[in-house]
Amino acid sequence: MGAPISAPVENAQRTVRVAGYWDGSQLKAFDRKRWGLLRLNWPMFETKARGANSGDFQKLQVHFKRDKRMVIEYAEITSDEGLVSSGVLAPEFGEKFQETLGDVLLLAVPSRSRAFVFPQLASDVSKYSGLVWSAYRETAYPVTVELLEWKKGTLRAVGLFEP
Repeated sequence: MGAPISAPVENAQRTVRVAGYWDGSQLKAFDRKRWGLLRLNWPMFETKARGANSGDFQKLQVHFKRDKRMVIEYAEITSDEGLVSSGVLAPEFGEKFQETLGDVLLLAVPSRSRAFVFPQLASDVSKYSGLVWSAYRETAYPVTVELLEWKKGTLRAVGLFEP
């Protein structure tokens, strides 16, 4: 679905960042009329949204998935309120995973309520394609099946999970 107010994600084929707000029960995309009332451009909106992103990030649940040798393979991020797509944009997002997954992260955000964070180094994320597509298909609020790289607070698309 196309959102009226959005900004591109570097190198992405399908993924955009959408300007939205919390309406008391869920995240909603701004329509053009409501956006116009704010009198903001995209960089101004991003700056103002960082506080909300941080607040949303604090509400997320993080579970590390380990292999049989107890080595962390990835982190699964969940939210009953559908705040994952906002929380992954928080300025402190990378700090949460720096010691366990590294400085550069690979991120899959198949829905508003679920994401997967992988280490960039020594990671074959293609084996998780089924997991990502299942999460994408089972939700009423899909986000993307593109693989994103998170590096120093910047997102860029680096691949696409195949079904």
